[in-house]
Amino acid sequence: MKILIVTNMYPSKQKAYAGIFVKNQYNEIKRILPIEDTVDIFFMKRQFTSKLGSILKYFKAFANFVPYLFRRYDIVHLHFFHPLIYLVWLYKKIHPNCKVVVTFHGIDITDKVHANNKKHFQKLAKAVDYTIPVGITLAKMVSEKLKLSIGSILPVGVNNDVFFKEQSIKKSYDFIFIGSFTERKGIDTVIEAIQLLNQRDISFCFCGSGKYKEQLEDLQKSKFNITIKQNQTQPELRKLLNQSRVFILMSRNEGFPTATIESMYCGVPVITSDIPQFREQISEGTNGFIVPLGDAVELSKTIKNIHEIKATEYHKLSEGALNSFKELSLQNVCKQIYNIYKDLLKSA
Repeated sequence: MKILIVTNMYPSKQKAYAGIFVKNQYNEIKRILPIEDTVDIFFMKRQFTSKLGSILKYFKAFANFVPYLFRRYDIVHLHFFHPLIYLVWLYKKIHPNCKVVVTFHGIDITDKVHANNKKHFQKLAKAVDYTIPVGITLAKMVSEKLKLSIGSILPVGVNNDVFFKEQSIKKSYDFIFIGSFTERKGIDTVIEAIQLLNQRDISFCFCGSGKYKEQLEDLQKSKFNITIKQNQTQPELRKLLNQSRVFILMSRNEGFPTATIESMYCGVPVITSDIPQFREQISEGTNGFIVPLGDAVELSKTIKNIHEIKATEYHKLSEGALNSFKELSLQNVCKQIYNIYKDLLKSA
């Protein structure tokens, strides 16, 4: 079996954790493959670019893909439907016997496929043999927008060799945010909640990059207890999670967020926004709390309440987080993906 993984999300120096879950899957699948099977990967690294830079970046990627059109693969596995479906569709035209698998991660179907273009993408989607949405909410969208049947609902998996609870580690931060500093990740809501709280004794760690970095630095100048970390490796993120009491992510749009599950694998409960994707993950009061979307006032109250809870209550939350989603380890997920590949070839 010859496998090609295709993705427009992959880590780079500028964004060390962007698309890291695709890289993790590639490495794990490579590890578990029998000696007679092979896996290659075609990827675009995540970088900060202008609009023109983004266009040129994709033109370059399309040109770089040309040699792959002349190689034979049994399985082509695309991560993120849009925009590289064009490349995979073309590959399928040239190699009609190959099986195409697509993992839908979130914005590639929630935002990029809409009323104005869905008929166009429905035609391209006919090249797809097997769909893997990472969550239930996304599965409904894939079915509705692209008229595709759902193969498996399968999150990307958490590497439990990297993310785990460290024993006897000191808690240095009350709350931690990991992700891009953008409206989509809801960092503006978190910043507003911190300002409303106006408590310098509550400590926050922000890991990521983006346009809201200046506002975080303004909070630092105003003597709020803010730490900013950038370009952290996954082991470094594990250490920071273990040093934190609670994880915050107030996203407006997600697939099946991996950062929240990584947090839980470290025994860190979470606060999230009230969107369907988080409702698939959070058991209120057991492994975390859900706050109305964009509601900085309610978030500030939740932060204050959790900051003041007793040690015994926090321990229950931590244990609840630790016992969540054990089945979603990277190893388990990749075994399922490899079995999907084998079943597709058997049915050919």
